[in-house]
Amino acid sequence: MYEVVIYTLLYLLPAGFLFFLALDVLGRNMKKTEHLLLSGYIGCYGVLFFSEFIRHLVDVSYSPFLITYVFGNAGLLLFSLSLHFIFKITKVGEKMPKVLYPGVFYIPALIGLLTIVFQTNMTNSSSFERVGMFIYPEFNASYLITMTAGNIFHFFVVVMLFFVHRQLKHSVQQKIIRMLIIIASFVLVWDLIFGYVQARGSIPPYPYIYGGLIWTIALGFGLKKFDFLASYSHRFSILYDLNPSAIILLDAKFKVESANPATKKLLEVSRAKGLNFLEQLSEGTKEETIDHLRQSFVSGKNFSDFETSLETSSGKGKYVLMDGDFLLIDQRVYLMLIVRDIQRMKEAEETIRYLAYNDALTGLPNRRWFYESADLANKEGRHAFLIFDLDGFKKINDTYGHQTGDDFLIHIAGILKENIGTKGMVARVGGDEFYAMMPISSEDELQWFVHHLKQVTAAEPYLYKGEPIPIRYSLGASIYPDHGTHLETLISKADESMYRVKKNGKNAVAVWGKG
Repeated sequence: MYEVVIYTLLYLLPAGFLFFLALDVLGRNMKKTEHLLLSGYIGCYGVLFFSEFIRHLVDVSYSPFLITYVFGNAGLLLFSLSLHFIFKITKVGEKMPKVLYPGVFYIPALIGLLTIVFQTNMTNSSSFERVGMFIYPEFNASYLITMTAGNIFHFFVVVMLFFVHRQLKHSVQQKIIRMLIIIASFVLVWDLIFGYVQARGSIPPYPYIYGGLIWTIALGFGLKKFDFLASYSHRFSILYDLNPSAIILLDAKFKVESANPATKKLLEVSRAKGLNFLEQLSEGTKEETIDHLRQSFVSGKNFSDFETSLETSSGKGKYVLMDGDFLLIDQRVYLMLIVRDIQRMKEAEETIRYLAYNDALTGLPNRRWFYESADLANKEGRHAFLIFDLDGFKKINDTYGHQTGDDFLIHIAGILKENIGTKGMVARVGGDEFYAMMPISSEDELQWFVHHLKQVTAAEPYLYKGEPIPIRYSLGASIYPDHGTHLETLISKADESMYRVKKNGKNAVAVWGKG
């Protein structure tokens, strides 16, 4: 019973741990060559320990069979897998001829195949004896040749790793190779000591396999540390955390089950889990969004590019686009939302739309807006069309500077908007030219209005550092439908009237057909 406990501690527990580690590496990514190679390599070491456990439980007569067909072949295969793995992760294999890579690494494994085919032990001892609780192999030429060949190749692997380390520039890659160099050097020294020492009765047979155990454990955990063997779930976790879009998992009651860091930034909250998502919706789009989400839950259909708006904890509204799909987790249906913040895009759209129809300097509508909005087909009664052209504006620019000229235009725009904009429409259509349209009951009302506007502009000059700059302009007018029923006709006649004023001394008013 005592011996079984020792065998369990020395062989079975390491074998179990190695098999677990091999499955863990494999489970992280079954499609990656690196994972398959390292998993197979670790598994072969597990076979070495497990075969030793079985060999010590059975009669010594079974040792030649177990060493030849199990232990020996597993050792040859792990040697091949280790070479392939190292050449793979160091990218050295990519520089090898395709006819050699990776087949050349599996030549040692062919020896194992020949052993099975010809029923001949080619690399291991065939004679064994029990000394105390352990069964030791004969220390013969086959054993020494195999051990020495393995150590020589092991030495060249360490040299190759040093060479690769010097060529690398990326710090993470350097750390991985440096770790491999340290572990490989340690195992080489271990094998040189315990591979040739025969301390029968003092230490277990084939003690060099414990160097492999240390190598395997350090290699597995080291590569995990550097994320070299990151699983799909871990990599998706990184994408989840770094994604600039909010990713939100909602239960059937629309409570947040989980959310990534971008969600907290979007909603301006310190903790998103447990929030009622419906309470984060802006009032203007809340009803429509709730209906959409509930219908999606009922139908189970995914959706994309659904536009709505959310309200942050500070009360600020944000336009967002939502994509949604459904997941079954622990027999419960959840809605996964990817929420993209489009507030800046919407603001940019509004700015573009504003600039398309408005003058950036004065804030008044522009020529395009005026022509599209002056819809005569829907106008009832008389309307006056007015064209204002400032007199002496170039002189103001030259005398006081362009900034003062801009401020002068803004001042005039304010007067026109205040006196016309409330009942009609006014637009800046050029540098110093303005259009206006307003309803009138008669031509007398038009005459009264333009006279009134002259009084207003005279009473409200632009002040430059306390110095008044008077507002002078030439104004031409036409009347719908008296002077025409088409917009272009009315504007043309108002323009002709304005130029008549310019010709006759400026700073006056002329209505089409008068004087």
